Order: sequence, then C-alpha cells, then structure tokens
Amino acid sequence: MTTNPDPQSPREAALGALAQWAGQQTQIRPRLTAAAWRAGTRTIASLARAAGVSRDTVYADLASEGIDYRDRTATGEEIITTRPEGGYLLQVVIKTYGILHREPVAEPGIAVNLTTALRNPPDDPEVRERMIQLTGLDAEVRAYVLDTPGALRIVGETADQLRTLVEHWGNPTSRIVHASVFCKGGRHRSVAVAEEVATWLRAAGYGVEVDHLDITKPVVI
Repeated sequence: MTTNPDPQSPREAALGALAQWAGQQTQIRPRLTAAAWRAGTRTIASLARAAGVSRDTVYADLASEGIDYRDRTATGEEIITTRPEGGYLLQVVIKTYGILHREPVAEPGIAVNLTTALRNPPDDPEVRERMIQLTGLDAEVRAYVLDTPGALRIVGETADQLRTLVEHWGNPTSRIVHASVFCKGGRHRSVAVAEEVATWLRAAGYGVEVDHLDITKPVVI
C-alpha cells in the first residue's frame, strides 16, 4: 500500500522548483526566483541558497522580473520608509523589526541586536502609558532611547561599520550595503537607533533609506 506524501504549500513547492531547476535551466532561473518570492519566500539569503547563486544574482533576477525586493505591500504589511527628499545615490538600506513579530531578517551586512540593550520605553512605568502610543520616530521616544548610557556608542560603531562597508564593498560598484536593527517589538529602540545611524551617515554624505517593518504593529507585552 502506498501513501501520498504530505502536500506541499505553494511556498515550499516554488522554493523546491527553484532548487531543482535553477542550476540546470539558468535561462528560466529569474522566473523561478520570482515565483518563489511571490509564493512567500521573502529572504534573499534563502533564495540564493536554493538557487545556488549569489545574493547579487538574486537581486538582479528579481529586478528583471519587475520585483522591488524592498516592496512588501504584496504581503499586506504596512512598512514605513524614511528617506531624504530629492535624488541621491542609495548606498545603505537599514531595516528595523521586532523579534516578537518575525524571524530574524537575513541580509548581507551587519545586524544590531537591541533585545536586551538600552532602556525600552514600554518597560518604564513612569513613561509607559504615554510612550506606548508613540514610536521611535517621535522626538520624545528618540530622546529617551538615545539618552540611555551606551546608546551613542552603539550608534557611532554601527555608523562606522556601515561607512567602512560602503567604501570597501558597496557603491560605486552598485552594491547596496544592508543593516538590520532589531529589538523585541520593533517600535521604539530599534527605530530610534536606526534613524540616528541614518542621520549620522547622511550628514557624512551617504544615501540612506530606513525601512521600519514592524513600527505599526501593536506593542507586545
């Protein structure tokens, strides 16, 4: 007696097809990569691993299929992006998120873990009721986080690392340097620190965008 294997989800099926065919049929690899992306595999590292190619190749494949890998609107997520006005050379993309909402975001570059670092506004009973309604984009929250001992050291070290990566790995070779800054909920500490890092880099002449993945999600207690 034979039994049918467990049915695969669309995401698993698309990723499996990419892994099976990408190496043999390179001409259809971009379509397979795009199909896996649309089916729900939204980490560049996972797509690169399945296809056996570099992350840069995945970026190129997605672009050739009309997909902006930074656009998460298809997933129903509300992402807030901050960027300077006018034209500029994009050199650094920083993502913020909360580990209570999602798995770690796998991107090339650096990761800054704030889950146990700095003062978390919702944990402070004196400010909790007021700041729980705010985010790291609000001046009061940003000042609260950055006034924590050690905060500016984290900001400075992160900005220095990203500047080094840009100068030695990223543009002008058209490679964008990535960073992720994460805390528990993705609304306060990670947002404030990422925005401050972006401010330092922009002041030094670098083009920076910041994508806040979980800033609109409710505070998790």
